[in-house]
Amino acid sequence: MADLHLGATSDPKLRELELKTLERAFERCVEEGVDFVVIAGDVFHVNVPDLAVVRDSVRIFVKFVATGRKIYVVYGSHDFSPNAASIIDILDEAGVIVRVGRPSSVNGKLRPGVVKDERSGALLTGISGRRASLEREAFVNLDRGYLSSLEGFKIFVFHTGLDEVRRENERFEGIASTDLPRGFDYYAGGHIHRRIEVAKGRIVYPGPLFTGWGADMEATVKGERRGFYIVEGGKEVKTKFVDLTAFEGLYEELDATGLSSSSVNEKLKALVQRVDARDKVMVVKVSGELASGRTSEVDFASFRDALTKKGAIYLHLSRNKLRAREVTAVTVSGEESSEIEEKVLKELAGTVKLKEARLREGAVILAKDLLAQLRVAKKEGETEGDYEARVSSVAVEVLGIKKLIGD
Repeated sequence: MADLHLGATSDPKLRELELKTLERAFERCVEEGVDFVVIAGDVFHVNVPDLAVVRDSVRIFVKFVATGRKIYVVYGSHDFSPNAASIIDILDEAGVIVRVGRPSSVNGKLRPGVVKDERSGALLTGISGRRASLEREAFVNLDRGYLSSLEGFKIFVFHTGLDEVRRENERFEGIASTDLPRGFDYYAGGHIHRRIEVAKGRIVYPGPLFTGWGADMEATVKGERRGFYIVEGGKEVKTKFVDLTAFEGLYEELDATGLSSSSVNEKLKALVQRVDARDKVMVVKVSGELASGRTSEVDFASFRDALTKKGAIYLHLSRNKLRAREVTAVTVSGEESSEIEEKVLKELAGTVKLKEARLREGAVILAKDLLAQLRVAKKEGETEGDYEARVSSVAVEVLGIKKLIGD
């Protein structure tokens, strides 16, 4: 297993699903008769997680360990802490898990600690992940001669991406597969959040066990399966993927370009009526530039409530690319400040649709007059209240709106 990221979601329904998935995974391991479990990093989402998440997870771990089996772990980039003890260290000290690959230096080379599994006789070692992929330096200084001298069924656990499998949209500083130490029977990888098999199944990334957040949730909703691998040793390593995908989902996109905020609301209502959201996780992306109205006028709260009433487990709503029509930046040049000011005002006036002829024809003059009055400094001895009242009165006169607001 890898990239559990326990505690990444705060939604109660998703957290319950996350825990059930973890519990089912370890129950399945017992049912399948595995000798031990390897977690290739990022057990928790943060190095000092919510204690409620730790409590519920440890209960599952302890139940598994009580069967006489071990859980072997390396740090992931989310587990690592440069300044404080990680929860991984605490669980290791308590005997709940076993951290493998503890580093030491021998003759200037990095020598990761090796653990022998008593039940199977397998040898496990590895390199933990660190923030910003700083663990890459460890692969450079690795004592490869020592590792190649080890005899037995050998497993190397690591939490680092491989450059060869990186997709265009994946951002990580990885290593080449040739940077891995040679001679191991199996390489248990973590950090890449999708399922990958390299070198005829000897290098495997299982992907995350549960995906209750962001891009991973989107990929799951679009059909990517989630789970873990059961690996059978021997002359030929055999792997079997165990599908534990916790939810099915729906993915929808809504382009708001050229629509009013009220039209977007109508489309959201129609979407609720159209989809069967019961027992599903929904990912909805709303993007584009509104022709009129503000983004705050799009009633996403009612949209979420309506889907919940239809039985949706959860709605992941992406709206960061939805925007209202805005005034774009204007760049002009000129010798005098008044010249630059007039050019800017002309450019800006052209971006605003005005219904009144008075405003369309005299917008620049009106703006210049208003600015001139706003530049008048506070008079000596004038109170804040008197100053504000005077400026407001002058502005009303310049804008010609005295009849609209009354006396």
